[in-house]
Amino acid sequence: MCETSHRYVALAIVLAQMVDSAEHHSPRLLKHIIRCYHRLTDDASACSILHKYLPISLINGTVNKYLQDDLTMGLLQQLVYRVNSASRGPHTGLAHMMGM
Repeated sequence: MCETSHRYVALAIVLAQMVDSAEHHSPRLLKHIIRCYHRLTDDASACSILHKYLPISLINGTVNKYLQDDLTMGLLQQLVYRVNSASRGPHTGLAHMMGM
């Protein structure tokens, strides 16, 4: 799945559509979607592309009320952190400011 950016984008669009449909109907499906997104963030290229395609409802906490376990909440928090970190690039943060 992670061979080309076109594949990332296609998958990200499908997952975003699934989030929109699962948000009100299936907490279990939402849990699996979050796991898919989380797994994609293991690849640095996919992670940076996901920043543009991650549904706002995952970022702003709208879906939190549909999540039923702490493990899924933890995965969602890691997902958002990884995507945000990838979007800032390697030369940001305190270490960069201090010249490290």
